[in-house]
This record gives sequence, structure tokens and C-alpha cells, in this order.
Amino acid sequence: MPYTLEKQVRDRAPLRRSFFALAEEVFGLSFESWYENGYWTGNYLPYALADGGKVVANASVNRMDFTWRGTPRRYIQIGTVMTAPAYRGQGLSRRLIEEILADWEGACDGLYLFANDTVLDFYPKFGFEKAAEYQYTLPVSPAAGDFRRLDMGREEDRRTLLRCYRKSNPFSALAFCQNEGLLMFYCGAFLKDSVYYSPELDMAGIAEQEGDTLLCHDLFGEGACSLARAVSRLAAPGTTRAVLHFTPKETAGCLCAPLEGEDTLFILRGKENLFRAEKAMFPSLSHA
Repeated sequence: MPYTLEKQVRDRAPLRRSFFALAEEVFGLSFESWYENGYWTGNYLPYALADGGKVVANASVNRMDFTWRGTPRRYIQIGTVMTAPAYRGQGLSRRLIEEILADWEGACDGLYLFANDTVLDFYPKFGFEKAAEYQYTLPVSPAAGDFRRLDMGREEDRRTLLRCYRKSNPFSALAFCQNEGLLMFYCGAFLKDSVYYSPELDMAGIAEQEGDTLLCHDLFGEGACSLARAVSRLAAPGTTRAVLHFTPKETAGCLCAPLEGEDTLFILRGKENLFRAEKAMFPSLSHA
């Protein structure tokens, strides 16, 4: 059965609603409020196959701008790969991945994706190879500070977060930038209660507390202080360590270990792969 390849989904209401329904069915993800709040930007480009106007399979292009130790890099991340249950086994994901590679392989510095354990044998067929990520842990001595929780339901607080984000993460070796849409996908939903701001440091932090451990997803601001100082003021009393969800520029005093998680990083062979020589990780907030 022939299917229609659609590359313009966002601004076509019937296709957009069908895309939302498929994401809800397959992943339990809701894109509705993210779209309604204006955070679906041109960086997120679904490649969808439609059957009579109904989206039945999808693989999305995410245009990702990073700075690697101060040097701008443009990567493409493939995400939201999904097929409706009734349409599986027809090679629809293969068709979409091949279309994306044809359009983007020559238009970026690197191309990558994250795969769960059920599809680890699928992506090598397209030239993707596994890459190891590493995560850093920093010892913490909590200190008094003025970090306060930002209310992501308030326009003023959202503006504060975005203003800080535009200054990037001054402590990150691999910082993601110019992607407010992806940032707000997380901070407007899953991490909406984990966003903080320090007027003294003029810095935003996205972090979660788990017992004596601070999970520091990201920090955004000028960087007029050290990483240790920022983290110590963000941490709750009794915290002994901070697990960094980005790669720090300065690793002295940090513990480094292979990143273990549900997903495996794959990078397209023949494109840039800094993970071959560097113990690094993509920032957790840059996962699409």
C-alpha cells in the first residue's frame, strides 16, 4: 500500500493532530501544550508517512547547535521514531531513516540518535555505530545561597529562564544552544518543578534532589563563579555529591564513569564523532 511522505506537519492541523495522537499512543507523550505555547520551532522537523491523511509512522529531525570547547558545531539528532502497531513490519522506519540521511548527511557536522534495547541491531544497517558516553560526579559541600524555584506557569519566570539559557552553560565543554523549544519541552513539563534561579549569580539551574545526591541537569548564565560554587548553592543541606548531566570543561576533582541508562548512543559512521577520543556525554536536556 502506498503512503504519503509528509515533511510539513506542524502547520497543517489535521496532520499535526494525527502526529500528536501517534506520539501519545506509542510513547505516552503529549506535544499539545508544547505546541500551543509556541515552543515548536523550526529545529524540530517530523518526517511522517501518512495513510489517507493519518500519520502512521514518523522519524523526526532535530537540528542541534552545540559548542564543543568554544567551537560551534551543527549536529542532526534523529528522534521520535515510531510506527502505529497496525502498520509495523512494513519497513516504514527504514524508508524514513533513508530519507533523512539523503536530506541531511551532507548538511551537518555529525548525525546521531539514541536507541533503546529493542532496536540495537536496526541502526547499524544504516551505518550507525555505538558510542560510549561518560558522566562526571562532583563532590559537594552545600552553602547558603539565593536560588529560588521558578514557576514555569508564569511568563516572567519563563523569560528569566530563557534569558539565562541564551548565555549558555559556561561550565560545559559540550553546550547546546539556540534551541529554546527543546529546553521548554523539558522545563515546561517533566522538569517544571526543578527550575531555579539565583539573582546573586544571575544563573538558572535545572536540578533534582535525590537523597544526598543533586542531579544537575544544566546551568545557564555568565559564569561569574566556579562550577563548585554554583552547585554548592543549588544543593540542599546534607548533599554530598552532584551528578552532572553535562560534560564539565574542568574535570579536576571529578569522578568519571561510563554512563549507564536505558538508551544507547549511535553516531553515523563517516561523520564527526568526538566520543572516540573524549570522555563526554550529550547534555541530558538535549535528548530529543
